[in-house]
Amino acid sequence: MSSEKIQAVTTFHADGYDQYGKRFLESFDAHWPADVMLHIYCEDIAPAEQSARFVYHDLADDAELAAFKQRHAATPKHRGILEDGDYGYRWDAVRFAHKVFALTGCALGPAGTEGRLFWIDADTVTHSAVPDFLFAAILPDHVYTSYLGRPHAYPECGFVGYRLDHPAHAEFMTFWRGLYLNDTLFELPEWHDSYVYDLVRRTFEEKGKFSSLDIAATAPPSDHPFVNSILGQYMDHLKGSERKEAGGSFAEDYVGKAE
Repeated sequence: MSSEKIQAVTTFHADGYDQYGKRFLESFDAHWPADVMLHIYCEDIAPAEQSARFVYHDLADDAELAAFKQRHAATPKHRGILEDGDYGYRWDAVRFAHKVFALTGCALGPAGTEGRLFWIDADTVTHSAVPDFLFAAILPDHVYTSYLGRPHAYPECGFVGYRLDHPAHAEFMTFWRGLYLNDTLFELPEWHDSYVYDLVRRTFEEKGKFSSLDIAATAPPSDHPFVNSILGQYMDHLKGSERKEAGGSFAEDYVGKAE
């Protein structure tokens, strides 16, 4: 059992629950330490899975998210629809707002002000017992946030850690959420959560607010750092439609490992 309060948070909608969310919940409950609470922000669904560790929240209750979606639903580019009709996820602010509002809503409210909070995408499968020592290893006391870095790109934000008791925590989360509340998000070059997280994180670091840790810093450089980092010993991130359809990451995703 962990000596410190550890919590996790995720979100999914009805289609996501059918495709990957149910498996996520079952594997989390089976393999994470029993005292780790999971905050689940649901959209258009009430999952049947019950556990003493599961805390369900209805994402529809977030009036600020609803207002953001209403303001931008009629603007094609804010939903990632480009002038030529193609889809560009980098500008799908409405889609990725669900993740940001779920995280910041939890981090500024239900999660409280003690311990560590980890965001984990719901298309993750936990396949092995997660040890208590992992949490301090990937989010040590001297940093505020930890992430999965990638070469020449923004981080892969399927798993990100935050220290709830850090002096800059509320300011960081409030600032990030504020980009959506006042629509200054659209002054940025890209509008998806990974880009915005990285920009806000680096801005706070440059101001001396905190330091952070790249969980994948000692792993082989990869575009799929989740499975190549220490996290891959316990979890698999089914990032993208092809991995979801296959039910797991591909052999070529694992860099520098014998077949």
